[in-house]
Amino acid sequence: MRILFNLYALTLACIAIFCAVLMTEPGQVIGVPRDWLLNYFHYMPLFWALQILALAILWLANIRGKYWKPIWMVLASIGVGVTFWAQSYAMPTAFPTEQFSAQYYSVDDADMFIPEEDSRVYVVELDGEALIFPRYHLQVPHVAGFEQNGTQYAVTYCGLSNLAMVVETDYGLGESNLQVLGQAHNNLIFKDVNNGTAIQQITMQSEFTDHTTTVHPNTQMEWETAKANYPNAKVFIYGMDRMIDEILLGLFEQPLKDQRNIDNPDFIFDTLNLEDTRLNPKLEVFGYSNGTHQIAISPDFAHANDGYTFHLNGEQLQISSDGEIVQLLNAEGEQVATHNGVHYGIWSQFFPNTKVLG
Repeated sequence: MRILFNLYALTLACIAIFCAVLMTEPGQVIGVPRDWLLNYFHYMPLFWALQILALAILWLANIRGKYWKPIWMVLASIGVGVTFWAQSYAMPTAFPTEQFSAQYYSVDDADMFIPEEDSRVYVVELDGEALIFPRYHLQVPHVAGFEQNGTQYAVTYCGLSNLAMVVETDYGLGESNLQVLGQAHNNLIFKDVNNGTAIQQITMQSEFTDHTTTVHPNTQMEWETAKANYPNAKVFIYGMDRMIDEILLGLFEQPLKDQRNIDNPDFIFDTLNLEDTRLNPKLEVFGYSNGTHQIAISPDFAHANDGYTFHLNGEQLQISSDGEIVQLLNAEGEQVATHNGVHYGIWSQFFPNTKVLG
């Protein structure tokens, strides 16, 4: 019986540890399927209840058989509790989103906080006002929120995909609270803790409901260009005042440089099929989706073809570029939301039927 008891305890420990791995970055290192992560999150209360029940059975068996000393049972229980914490809170603790606490500075005041080695920014223009979101300051919190004329917005950023998105935070379920859940196929997944759903960043589609976020355009450029073009803009700056922030930046700085290196074929997590070879998988493309059809535009093509007009499933679109800044315009001359700078290998993973200009 002691052997059976030990095997039962070992099985419970392995399950608890695997669940913690599944819901954190190590899960992607070993290639855990995306559906496993989402389904575990969706039914997490049930899985926790089953693990607690299994732990209670372990306690009951030990009380009767006295196989382990009480201290070992206490430590085993603490270990299971730690895995529960890791599953729900490890990622939000490491990457605390700033949907409700983002700080904004003037262009002049923000200038000293933009590092020369990473000066890419994303500009959002709404109702005649401009906000600037430096990539360097988005990479730890992943989300920066703001309010404009009574509407709540969030800019989300995934360092693995090199992708910033601008969305309205009420996407039909009421006020959301976006936190980092994890990532799959080198792209971020958020959990909306207010509404109990998950959102894949590259699609901005709720995984457990039929709701889709409203996405607004942003324009990618360098800080020096943004300063000159938008001198009165508000600039998001993340304080980076936690000790763990320096640790995270140190851990991810070189891997993200490798991720963005077009000559390096490897992605941080080897979970992409990379079957589409029309473009270099590391190329930072301008992706566009109208909900049913997608297109990826190479930067060289966009820079060299200002005014180029094309159709995507009956929708007329036009490239606007001055050689650095690229925007995609609709038939009315209005900017549409594009996936600026996303790596083609990740774009084609989620949109395998994408068309290509380049």
